[in-house]
Amino acid sequence: MNRDRGTIKWTAMMLPEHVKLLREWQTEDTWVEKPQLDEAQLEQINQQVYTAYEQQQQVKVRVWEHKQMTVYTGFIKKMNEHERYLQLDNGKKIAVESICDIIIEG
Repeated sequence: MNRDRGTIKWTAMMLPEHVKLLREWQTEDTWVEKPQLDEAQLEQINQQVYTAYEQQQQVKVRVWEHKQMTVYTGFIKKMNEHERYLQLDNGKKIAVESICDIIIEG
């Protein structure tokens, strides 16, 4: 059985600039566009944040950052309305503008 090395065998014959561009192109394929939220979704997120903060319930926060979707889990320890961020109990600061969804676990 003959094992093919895929694209590895071709990279030796490519210019370093081409290899770099191909790798950048490959990472761009994994980028996610930021979802556009309507007023009802924003209000629901706002209500869930305040409920979770007041009742000290654990949340899962889905965040769009660095062109990727990331999920953080924890308790909301601080809400800064002036600087527009939430701080979780693990120290992670989340910008309010980057929140796409929040789920109260319980």
